[in-house]
Amino acid sequence: MLTTMLDDGAMPRATTGTDRPATRPRFRSLRMRLLLALSLTILAFWAAVAGMKEVINASDESWWDHSLRGIANAILVSLPVNFDGVLANPELLANSERIVFADPAYEKNDLTFQIWVNGQNIVHSPGGPATALKPDFAGGFADQTIDGQVWRVYDVADRTGNVHVQVGNSPQQRAGTVLRGAQFVALATLLLLVLPGIGIWWVTRWSFAPIDHLRRAMAARKPFDLTPLPTNDMLVEVQPLVESFNGLLVQLDGAVQNERRFIADAAHELRTPLAVLAAQIEVVLHADDAEEKNQAVRRLAAGVERSARLSEQLLDLARLDAVKYAPECTELDLSELIVLVARDFENFARQRRQAIVLEIETTLIRANVDEIGILLRNLLDNALRYSGEGGRVAVTCRHALRNGTIRASLSIADDGPGVPAGECARIFDRFYRVGGSGAGGSGIGLSLVSRIAVMHGATIEVGAGLDGRGLGVNVWFP
Repeated sequence: MLTTMLDDGAMPRATTGTDRPATRPRFRSLRMRLLLALSLTILAFWAAVAGMKEVINASDESWWDHSLRGIANAILVSLPVNFDGVLANPELLANSERIVFADPAYEKNDLTFQIWVNGQNIVHSPGGPATALKPDFAGGFADQTIDGQVWRVYDVADRTGNVHVQVGNSPQQRAGTVLRGAQFVALATLLLLVLPGIGIWWVTRWSFAPIDHLRRAMAARKPFDLTPLPTNDMLVEVQPLVESFNGLLVQLDGAVQNERRFIADAAHELRTPLAVLAAQIEVVLHADDAEEKNQAVRRLAAGVERSARLSEQLLDLARLDAVKYAPECTELDLSELIVLVARDFENFARQRRQAIVLEIETTLIRANVDEIGILLRNLLDNALRYSGEGGRVAVTCRHALRNGTIRASLSIADDGPGVPAGECARIFDRFYRVGGSGAGGSGIGLSLVSRIAVMHGATIEVGAGLDGRGLGVNVWFP
């Protein structure tokens, strides 16, 4: 007897107490990630600026010295060439502190300057020291102690050496400059964080509005509503994900439809045989003599056999509907499998005085042994049922030439009434029965044969049976 081993899949893995769910990633919000990236970028930028400033300060001429030199030279070149008129007019000297310079640093008292002509201070910035910032009037830079504080001073003279411009700044002035710069950096950083943050929040809210709408639509769906999700106005980056969801929904819908169809088909097909079984049981219970009871028992046994066969075919059909990918195939000898299946039908054929003729030779194919067994059983069962009392069924397997290629061939032919030419194309449809056959089949067997052949890449040909009668089915394996 052929024993089919149905592979129901791997056993579920037992879970243990050591199994832990994966750690949920932080900052799963795209808005938060964008804001974090922007903030880190801005902070890195200002850190780079601060690093560059330190490099500049550590160079031969610091930023402070460069500023003092530039301002002193600018004041010198802006002075008049002839100071005789200025020195001869005391009123101009008295109002010299009212001279306004355009550089903002003067207005903010970031530095102190003095203009000396022939040893006389004619102009100086407000609040500056009364004495010379650099008493020796030697050109260049120097650190001078004034009122207990160390000033950085620069002195520059004209070509005659009579006019000197001295510029310096105190520690307080440098600290004020640094403070104002820090305030400016803080304000700029705040604006760079707040304004782009608002922009990012608005753009992400606007961009993900279709996703929010999609989420609400899915939450409002009824159970088993597996229609594809809309992709209108969806972000290009998100659209492939939604399309993959739609593909999964199509697969789920197909699986659900298969389950519904199977339940409906099973309910429809089992209703009649179960009713017949109930009726035969009533006949057995109320039979008056032994002969009547024996006949009822035989009919009951035939009904049980038909119901069992129908249940087996329905389960095979459900199993094939659940298979999406190609079955796991191994190399097998088709002739050995035919012998095993034929033995299962010996008693059935003997009761109907039928002959099963095997013309087989070693024929190797790559296939799933369980599913090819189902294919053989259904083809042989169909041939025996439709050939009638005293019929003959021939089973052949060999390698033969087809379209210029040697292929494995399986042929099962009977000498029954056959199938009208106009209905040959429909005999492989699910639950289709040839009218007037009287065989009492369920119309499932040949549909199973077609499904298994397609899954194995095989081709089915239908023709005449034995002696020009009946039906012949030839399966060509790749």
